Amino acid sequence: PTGVYREPWIPPWIHEADEESLKVWMQGELERGIEDTGVQAGWIKLSAGDNGLTDCETKVLKAAAQAGERTGALIGSHTIRGTVALEQVKIIEKAGYTPERFLWIHAHVEPDFNLHLEMAKRGAWIEYDAIGGDESDEFFIGLVLKMVDAGYADRILLSQDRGYYNPAKPDGGEIAPYTYIIHTFLEKLRSSGIGDKTVDQFMRINPFNAFAR
Repeated sequence: PTGVYREPWIPPWIHEADEESLKVWMQGELERGIEDTGVQAGWIKLSAGDNGLTDCETKVLKAAAQAGERTGALIGSHTIRGTVALEQVKIIEKAGYTPERFLWIHAHVEPDFNLHLEMAKRGAWIEYDAIGGDESDEFFIGLVLKMVDAGYADRILLSQDRGYYNPAKPDGGEIAPYTYIIHTFLEKLRSSGIGDKTVDQFMRINPFNAFAR
């Protein structure tokens, strides 16, 4: 992706740039490539603080909405609180883009499920992405079943946020495999009553619809 993380990890040049410059930067990486690598960015990734967006985070999000509107790119945001995700969607709408191109990353951390439903109702993508981690599979299956029952199977993305090494530990520590969803979680989903057609929706159709442009 193109984009930038949240405070306090935003580099000085982002603070100094205006909204138009940031839009041009992101749009350029989406259309031509990231710096001089020749690798074209596929989407925009941002973040926001738990207590609401700072002025700089808001500026970046507005620029991302403009770049997204011109390219069709998905905007994904590492956002923990559902109230902040709603705030982001309102900013995107006001900037002329659509919530249907917004991805709420780490939505499972928000305990108020009504906020999951509200975001899905607005058209946003809801990502449950620590599967195979600290929370139980039953926890994630419960979220998925409630979303499906509410009619939002077509707004769910599933992921793991795992597999990376820890440079502070010998040999990188214990590397969690990337195959947990496919080898373990999907079978549990099927056992809970989710049919193959819906599994295909989660694993193939939804990711394509979210990230294609």
